[in-house]
Amino acid sequence: MYHSAVDFLDYLALNRRMSVHTVSAYENDLLQFEAYCQADAMDIITGLNSMTVRGWMADLMEAGLQARSVHRKISVLRSFTRYLRKQGKLKSDPLSKISLPKMPKRIVQDIPARDLQNLFAHFPWEEQENGQRDKLLLLLFYSTGMRLSELAAIHCGDVDLDRKTVQVTGKRNKQRLIPLHDEILEGLKAWMQGRKGLLFPLDNGKPMYRMYIYRLVNQYLRLFSDALKTSPHVLRHSFATHMLNNGAQLMAIKEILGHASLAATQVYTKNSFEKLKKIHALHPRN
Repeated sequence: MYHSAVDFLDYLALNRRMSVHTVSAYENDLLQFEAYCQADAMDIITGLNSMTVRGWMADLMEAGLQARSVHRKISVLRSFTRYLRKQGKLKSDPLSKISLPKMPKRIVQDIPARDLQNLFAHFPWEEQENGQRDKLLLLLFYSTGMRLSELAAIHCGDVDLDRKTVQVTGKRNKQRLIPLHDEILEGLKAWMQGRKGLLFPLDNGKPMYRMYIYRLVNQYLRLFSDALKTSPHVLRHSFATHMLNNGAQLMAIKEILGHASLAATQVYTKNSFEKLKKIHALHPRN
């Protein structure tokens, strides 16, 4: 491998403290690009030009590589280019005019409402050490669509049992009120008796950290669902999709979710349409 590339990998390991696995992935991508350059009698530095990089991208796509993988490989080249510029070995960015292939839009996958209803109705919550808390936490995720970070930061004072709302602080510190239905209100009323401060603190009084909540939610959802992903974020998707399927207006869902623009909410319309197409494909005349 060209010595500048070796120096770059050393820099990633020693200065950026990247893992051995990550450095190895960078090395493999650079070796692939170097081999492509050598086929045209160029070294890896000379090959860092828009024409050569575009040719490499075309070869990768023709070989069946997905757009996401191509993005990653070009990202490695961009990092290498930035390093070379800092070292004074390149005067300008040769990749500034490179256009990457469009990424396919992922269809949001929700957990079927039936699975969630079975979880809340039939799981023996009372037998679990923190069953009351855990059921309430999952119900809040599913019935409000709030983000993980928002739920972790809720204080008892944010819950208004009389007005049937909870106030959450979202991105860019924007606050919004989310309605609460009766089942949640009954659970919150019992849970909050004699409590102050955080709604769901750890035993030491500190907020639940992200991975703790993720593991807790994943643990329960796995019991009643075979969905590929079972995370707090999937519960947020499920809330929005099920609301839309039951006739809720898109603008209302946008406000509850705290989306800055309607475009972020419209992905759920796509999800519902894809489901309709699958159902329609079962029609006997198709």
